[in-house]
Amino acid sequence: MQEAPKDNRFEFVVLAGMRARQLLRGAVPHEAGEKKITIAQREVLRRKVEKIEEAQ
Repeated sequence: MQEAPKDNRFEFVVLAGMRARQLLRGAVPHEAGEKKITIAQREVLRRKVEKIEEAQ
């Protein structure tokens, strides 16, 4: 498996989980595959999605 973004495995898991929930709600995937969590993990690893910091 490739390295998690910025070597932060926790952030990778959280971001992939958030993306998987988006895919389950109907978001368009940027990778091919059947399982939503696998698609989400690949998207995060290949930097096709990224975390956007919320404004405070």
